Amino acid sequence: MTSTTPRLTCEQRQEITDLYARYSHAFDEGRADELAALFTEDGVFEREGAAPVAGRDGLAALVRATAGRAPGMRHLVSNILIVATGTGAVGQAYALALVVGDTDLRLATFGRYDDEFAPTPEGWRLRVRRFTPFVPAVLANAVLAVTVS
Repeated sequence: MTSTTPRLTCEQRQEITDLYARYSHAFDEGRADELAALFTEDGVFEREGAAPVAGRDGLAALVRATAGRAPGMRHLVSNILIVATGTGAVGQAYALALVVGDTDLRLATFGRYDDEFAPTPEGWRLRVRRFTPFVPAVLANAVLAVTVS
């Protein structure tokens, strides 16, 4: 690392790390507008096999649609890496999405986020989030465990 390599302060790094958690909680609880506000105005969500979703209105609509199709979804995010860039930061994390039902636990997806973050007057925001699944689509919604009361 040279003296010209950008660095993040501990506070900046924590704010970006918090974005991962805030995104998961907002998505899982169906707080569409709150999730959309975690992105820049022109923010984009990309996922393999789907058209990119751009802008806060589009992002909020995506959350509303997904919440209706998968009640009980819970995102678990781990192995977060954050690196400063000349214009902000980039990050990577593993993401596991489960759907918790009354009697079962289903795998919605498992993969990696590749993120671009931008500093804004409101704080750090996602500029781009790319999700790449690790598991084939045929495994999505597979029952992982069944508990019978």
